Amino acid sequence: MLKEQRMNEITDEIKKRGIVSVDDLTKSLDASRSTIHRDLLDLEALNMLKCIRGGAVAITPKTSYEPPFDVRKDCFLDEKERIAAAAFKLIQENETIILDSGTTVYELSKLIKGSQRLYIATNDLKSAMTLSSVQNIDLMVLGGTLRQSHYSIHGVFTENMLSQIHADKVFLGVDAVDLNIGFMNFSVDEINTKRLMIKASHQVIVLCDHSKIESVAFANICPLEDVHLFITGKEIGKDILRQLEERGLNVMTV
Repeated sequence: MLKEQRMNEITDEIKKRGIVSVDDLTKSLDASRSTIHRDLLDLEALNMLKCIRGGAVAITPKTSYEPPFDVRKDCFLDEKERIAAAAFKLIQENETIILDSGTTVYELSKLIKGSQRLYIATNDLKSAMTLSSVQNIDLMVLGGTLRQSHYSIHGVFTENMLSQIHADKVFLGVDAVDLNIGFMNFSVDEINTKRLMIKASHQVIVLCDHSKIESVAFANICPLEDVHLFITGKEIGKDILRQLEERGLNVMTV
């Protein structure tokens, strides 16, 4: 198959599915992994898609696409680890904290080793499994309906549990940040869960890599002023950082 034909096939596939993997493309196009990698890089240079580990995702002018957890977890991993490390330093002995779902919050859960006595509630199965064997942690898993491929739990049972607890801090994951709208999420099902986490917590801390800033997701979580601290990577643009701070958001870059 000619290169132009392959690139057209890849473009059509990503328009239909929003995400493609190198493994699938090598089979469907009968091409080597190195050939597919080169095609994806060429398409990225043309702004037709965005390369990620193991494949590529679609680019849209304004509203982003949310790949599954296992794809997202390796995107901007170094930045997410830095954000998680900064968040971990904010946790104090005997605190009650809520860990929201999401890949960056999951990185935070991996840093909690049990040297401190903590009370943790989470609706994220990945974080819950990571913390399940950690000493000195009293862990509450917020039960409810599982969002498949994303490992998050939501729904009326989750919300009922959240309405009955109080936390010192919530570490919140978001899918998009807009300077005027605030913090947003792709899944409508998760919105009320996140809002109740905010309501239940004395301090709201959002963990978010820079790629989600100046993008829009489907549903609003909360305005900027509802968040006490926003931790993101040093990759954030200086002009965007200035505008966020002018709107009163306390931003930590790492």
